[in-house]
Amino acid sequence: MKIRKEYQAALFGIITIILAIWGYNFLKGKDLLKNYNTFYSIFDNVEGIDNSTPVKMKGLVIGSIEKMQFRPDDRKIVLTVNIDRSYFIPKDSKIKITGSGLLGGKNLEIELGYSPEPAKSGDTLQSVTSAGITELIGNSQEQIEELVYNTNQLIIKLNETFNERNQHNLSQSLENVNQLTGKLDQLTKQINATLSENRKTLKFTLDNLNKTGENLNIITAKLSQTQYEQVINNLNESTKKLNRILSGLEQGKGSLGKLTKDEKLYRNLNRTLESLNALLQDMQAHPKRYVHFSVFGRKDKKNKTQK
Repeated sequence: MKIRKEYQAALFGIITIILAIWGYNFLKGKDLLKNYNTFYSIFDNVEGIDNSTPVKMKGLVIGSIEKMQFRPDDRKIVLTVNIDRSYFIPKDSKIKITGSGLLGGKNLEIELGYSPEPAKSGDTLQSVTSAGITELIGNSQEQIEELVYNTNQLIIKLNETFNERNQHNLSQSLENVNQLTGKLDQLTKQINATLSENRKTLKFTLDNLNKTGENLNIITAKLSQTQYEQVINNLNESTKKLNRILSGLEQGKGSLGKLTKDEKLYRNLNRTLESLNALLQDMQAHPKRYVHFSVFGRKDKKNKTQK
C-alpha cells in the first residue's frame, strides 16, 4: 500500500515540529524525556538573566528557566523555572541570583533549605539577590577614588621626604646604627668572654649569696612575732623622731635649722669662712710673718748668755 504524498508531507512536518521543539528545549537545558517540577520566584530585577540561563545547585545544572513575566500590579518579575524531579528540594529553599564575574554575567542558584518537607510543583520559592563584583565596585566607587587620591598624596610625600639630602642623612643614620650594632656585638662578646673566664668566681659568689639567704631565712625563722613587733615599733619611733627633726629644720629651729633658714647667719658664716680662707692663703704665702719671731728670738737670747 502506497502512502500518498500528502500524508508523507504531513508526517514529515510533524516530525520536523517535534524535533524543533525537542531541539529548542535541549538548547535551554530541558530534556523532554525527564519529569520536572515547576517553581516560581518573584524578583525586583532580573538583569543579566535570560531564558538560556541554567538553574544550578552547588554548581550542578538541575533545571532551566521556562519563562519570565512582568507583573504590572506590583512591578515585579515572576520567574518560572523547571527543576528535575530526581533532586530533593526542601520547602524552605531559595532561588538566588548571583554574579559570576567581572563581565557582569549572572547565575541562577538553588540555595537549599533545611526543611524535611519537599517543595511541591507550583510552589513559590523565596528569592534572593546577591551583589556581584560589578555592583560592589559601583557601590564603592567613591571609596576607591578616595583611596587612589590618598595613595597619590602618600607617594608625593614620600618623594618629598626621600630627597637627596634626606637620603644622605638616612644613609648616615643607617651607618651609625650599623656601627652601634657592631659595637654592641663586640661588647656582648667581651661580656660573654668575661663571664666565661669568671664562671667559677661567679658560681662561688652565687653560692655564697644562696648560703647568706639561707642563713637569713634561719635567723628570720628564729625571731618570734614579739621581736618582729618590737623591731617594727622601733622603726616607727625612729621614723617619728626623724620627722620631728626634719620638721624643726623646716621651721628654722635649732642651730642647723637657723643655718638653713636664717639668711643673715648663713652670710656671716660664709664671710667668716672666706676670711679664714684668706688668712690661710696669706700664711702660706708669707709664713715668716707668723713664725720667725718665736724661733729666732730664743736663739738670740742664747747667744747673749754665752757672751
